[in-house]
Amino acid sequence: MTYKYFVQDGNKYQLKSQLVFIGLLSGLFILGGLKFTFFHDEGKEGAMWVGVFMILLGAAAALRLTAKNTIDMDAKQLLVKKNIFAGEVAYNLNDFDGFLVASTVAFFGVTMNATGNMTFNVNGKEKNIMLNQSMFTVKPLNEMINEATSIMQLEK
Repeated sequence: MTYKYFVQDGNKYQLKSQLVFIGLLSGLFILGGLKFTFFHDEGKEGAMWVGVFMILLGAAAALRLTAKNTIDMDAKQLLVKKNIFAGEVAYNLNDFDGFLVASTVAFFGVTMNATGNMTFNVNGKEKNIMLNQSMFTVKPLNEMINEATSIMQLEK
């Protein structure tokens, strides 16, 4: 089976990175930060510090490009690596509780931001693992969750 949101390697399914979304978001923050940092009016050093903060936010967002989420059906685990500097964390699929799509709706019912998460119950504590984000719609998140459901063989 061919998946839109996952790349299959044997019985391992790696979630594809959101290059365009994350790249655009981090690029906008970095460019805006550079503008505030180097092209502010004389005597307005506050704008420079806002720019530095925006550059740091953009760099943190760009780190998300190095994240890896892999469903390993041989080991029955979700392997999560948040960025290039973080270690890989394994979550047992036996602790899986469900999926969660959370959205922020603003004026006139427009979805501004949405996230698709996997929820685990690890030793009595709830862990939410963010898989993907979207803006203005939840449809791609629902499609991604449908693929993950198929991979994890949760269909009835």
